[in-house]
Amino acid sequence: HCLKYGVTSRYIRGLSVVLADGSLVRLGGMAGEEDGYDLLGLFVGSEGCFGIATEVEVELLPVPETVRTLLGIFDQLEAAGQAVSDIIGAGLLPAAMEIIDGETIRAVEDSVFSAGYPTDAEAALVVEFDGPAAGIDDQAERAADLCDRAGAREVRLASDEAERLALWKGRKKAFGAMGRIAPDLLVQDATVPRTALPKILAGIEEIGKRYELTVANVFHAGDGNLHPNILFDRRNGEELARVERASREIMELCVQAGGTITGEHGVGLDKRDYMGLVYGPDELDAMWGVRLAFDPHGLMNPGKVLPARDRDAT
Repeated sequence: HCLKYGVTSRYIRGLSVVLADGSLVRLGGMAGEEDGYDLLGLFVGSEGCFGIATEVEVELLPVPETVRTLLGIFDQLEAAGQAVSDIIGAGLLPAAMEIIDGETIRAVEDSVFSAGYPTDAEAALVVEFDGPAAGIDDQAERAADLCDRAGAREVRLASDEAERLALWKGRKKAFGAMGRIAPDLLVQDATVPRTALPKILAGIEEIGKRYELTVANVFHAGDGNLHPNILFDRRNGEELARVERASREIMELCVQAGGTITGEHGVGLDKRDYMGLVYGPDELDAMWGVRLAFDPHGLMNPGKVLPARDRDAT
């Protein structure tokens, strides 16, 4: 639900951290940080490369008074992407907007997780609003109307909590159902401007067809955070090579559209070599400088996030 509420760093108020030399430092806290660098925010995004967090202070939010959830069924994935752009463009702010594509729908419906989605559909869009009761029904109705205008063949509105959970079931169980399609799954993670969603989805489909790979899309559509899931068998070396090439092309496509190589899963090892798509040599060198300031000997999560430098392969 980060579309409405924001990402992790917004809610981390303090950390106790053990650095590579064994020293314990305190970052932030409910009283706030001292003036200067935002070391708390810096550490939250470091993927374990600066130290080990042993204690985390997290801000909590009250449970929303009311929730309204609707499900739009589409015959075209691009139409569902257009509905997302239209809803945001209309000034509405759902707590979440999630899309699964036809491949995913059919995998879910063929599994024990069947959620009642039509198997001939090419996309399902879950839209959820939360907050005060006043006005929330109007927001849901406006979103439903925009789904209709974008080409939805059907829009369902949950009338109670049981129906809400049923509408969410297909999205929540998507990854668990993927094993029915192939023994291995590469879960990619990229983010693009919402307005680029229809074009990017069409591009990902073209890449999958060109490399003769099955790509099942599950994504947080409200903030343009895509998860193109490439299904394959790692025992097939030739297919694995096609997966690697297709994966890079998907990343390049997203970056060229004004996006970036990760929205929530991080860089780690898999996308370390993609960092050059979004950062230049000077920026990467600056990141290395910050990393070595925290961990001069490269002991923390070595080999992750940053590509090796020519002069120093630490």
